[in-house]
Amino acid sequence: MNDAMPAFDLPELDLRGLVAPEPLLRALAAAEALAAGERVCVLTPLLPLPLLDALVGSGLHYRAEVLPAGGARVLIERPADGAAGA
Repeated sequence: MNDAMPAFDLPELDLRGLVAPEPLLRALAAAEALAAGERVCVLTPLLPLPLLDALVGSGLHYRAEVLPAGGARVLIERPADGAAGA
């Protein structure tokens, strides 16, 4: 996890109002739909540790930050070169 995530010109998928396990399932679906080099930003009700583990296991990169008002923002990227890791 990084200190402060810079603003990205990406739409945010706001999953904060959903009941578990919907935020996890929708974030995973959005991540799996990414083509090489694409990114998606999701807002979740809390820091989604199971999601972060799943992303690494799928070879995706992420940057996550806890939001001051609650919840978390996670930037998910499928690397263009196929490299895995966070």
